Amino acid sequence: MPMAAPQRSAHRPLHGCLAIVACLALIAQPPSPTRAAEAPPEPVEGAAAAEAIPPPLPELWEESPAPIGTDTEWIGSRFRADYDNGFAILPRDPGQTPFSLRIRNQNMFRYDGFARAEPSWTDSAGNIVPITNSNYFGIPRGRLIFSGDALLPRLSYLLNIDYNSVTNQPIGFRAFWLSYRFSKTLELSVGQSKVPGSREWIESAFAPLQSADRTMATTFFRPSLSQGVWITGEPLDGLFYHAMVANGFNTLNLLPEALNNRFAWAGSAWWEPWGDFGRGYSDLQDHQEGAIRLGGCYTYALGSGSQSASDAVENSPIRLSDGTIITTPGALAPGVTLLSYDISLAAIDLAWKYRGLSLSSELYFQDLLGFRATGPLPIGSTSAFGGFVKAGSFVVPRETEIYARTSYVTGAYGSGTEWGGGFNRFFLPGKDNLFFTLDAAWLESSPAGQNRTGFVAGQTGLLVRAQIVASY
Repeated sequence: MPMAAPQRSAHRPLHGCLAIVACLALIAQPPSPTRAAEAPPEPVEGAAAAEAIPPPLPELWEESPAPIGTDTEWIGSRFRADYDNGFAILPRDPGQTPFSLRIRNQNMFRYDGFARAEPSWTDSAGNIVPITNSNYFGIPRGRLIFSGDALLPRLSYLLNIDYNSVTNQPIGFRAFWLSYRFSKTLELSVGQSKVPGSREWIESAFAPLQSADRTMATTFFRPSLSQGVWITGEPLDGLFYHAMVANGFNTLNLLPEALNNRFAWAGSAWWEPWGDFGRGYSDLQDHQEGAIRLGGCYTYALGSGSQSASDAVENSPIRLSDGTIITTPGALAPGVTLLSYDISLAAIDLAWKYRGLSLSSELYFQDLLGFRATGPLPIGSTSAFGGFVKAGSFVVPRETEIYARTSYVTGAYGSGTEWGGGFNRFFLPGKDNLFFTLDAAWLESSPAGQNRTGFVAGQTGLLVRAQIVASY
């Protein structure tokens, strides 16, 4: 006799249905983050066998970022991605998370061509130095800049990694500092930066200068970068200052044992009484009302003996007015080498902008004194004077500018002049992030020499530079 089919429990389908309903209910209506944080949800009635386990809370650093190309905040994160004067990672609440990072790139690609009018020149030591033609492409300046805030809401940092193709140091650290902003009136910084001895030096090098680079006069007179302590601020509306105590006037890349035991002191102040003057010398802002800037700088370096190598990044050696590096053996007397000296440099500047027109000038007064050498010298000090005048006009407002300039250096050992002009084409109207410059200059016995500018001491001839500058 066949056996009867086994009987199925009538309660099993009901239990299965209840379990499925409970799961669907959990999926369709998850507990809120607040409730989840307080306690697990109660199990669905009739489904005691199925434990209601809340999903784990997501880690803050494991959230999916916003789609590329947007500034949407990262959901559930303390940070957001954006573009803010560079590619940026910014905190949603700076008070709670005082950390940020901006990454910027600045690049200058240049053609440099020089046609000499003289085969050589003779320096003050009696050395005959050949003058060579040039014809090359290069990167005089490239910079990768990391900056932002860290640790405290008012504490900021900057690290500037420099690269170039015109020196023996193609990659290095140009500037780095920590700054604490007490108020609009006072910000204190420590690290390495420019010694503030010249307005054009402070303004350069990626801002539009109405030239492919700094003028010959600024290249001759200006200080370099150095490690030190400095303060900046705006104590009154439109009145600014920058003061620094540094290792030296021209001591970039010198090791501590090569430094003397006396500091360089530098200060700069400028006034913009008619409102914001804007970056650079070109009236890219197209001021509808006149803007003016009046300023001055003073630097005194005690016992500036050793100089950094002339090929060091941004270094501009101290020279006599004919272009001879002052520490060259025999520069001041036959068979005698200068060991140490003091530098006094004063500069005054004036600039004006109005409806695409601009006019600017800076004058320099330099004294080299307190000479100490390996032997007797016929002089104990020497002076030099110089400056520049520049003018520009936008033929297409905020886009295309033509300009002209001249600069001059003179002193007891000789004189040099520069006459130049060209045009700037700004590809983003009203912005200097991307622009092209074509510049030509006639040099007569140039006393300036610096690897990034294209000037070589002793040059007489035609210098042509064409470059594209990008900053983002």
